[in-house]
Amino acid sequence: MPGLNFVCGLAGETEATYDKNEAFLTGLLASGLLVRRVNIRQLMPFEGTRAWEENTLGEHDARFRTFREHVRQTFDIPMLQQVFPAGTLLRDIYVEQCGRVSFGRQMGSYPILTGMPGDIPETVLDAVVCDHGRRSVTAMPVPININTLPASALRYIPGIGKKRAVSLIAKRPFASLNAFREIAGETPLDPYLSF
Repeated sequence: MPGLNFVCGLAGETEATYDKNEAFLTGLLASGLLVRRVNIRQLMPFEGTRAWEENTLGEHDARFRTFREHVRQTFDIPMLQQVFPAGTLLRDIYVEQCGRVSFGRQMGSYPILTGMPGDIPETVLDAVVCDHGRRSVTAMPVPININTLPASALRYIPGIGKKRAVSLIAKRPFASLNAFREIAGETPLDPYLSF
């Protein structure tokens, strides 16, 4: 499924409604089905409509906030890890915002927001997923040149981290994948590394 939408504040909503929504998402995650995104909205009723007269807005504000945080922590990240596992190649990402971390998306419905370490100019590129946020992924443009990659980006390779990145920088240049693996170990990004 591309996404799910929860509209909160409808007539008849109770605290138990949120419990049922959480149980549904827990079951969905365990089922192996994939969902690209979960949107959580509050009802916006218009005067003169039944929703204006019959809604529960304001009655369960604390539970609404708890539900939203629960979904972001316990559903979004594990689901993104299933939909876009580390090592997944994302083709044709349009870089739309440049900076210390640059952001881009693929064309299509429900495109995943992709953060890439480094100031990357507006362009279209391929990148490989290396980490997951609440509603986005971190990816590295490919090919990934291990011998020139800055330490600030090197640490995003799964299993590297800040400390191992320093060790790798000290041992560069690497002549081969085997030499790199002696320090870094095997990573899901190995097919996209260059030397």
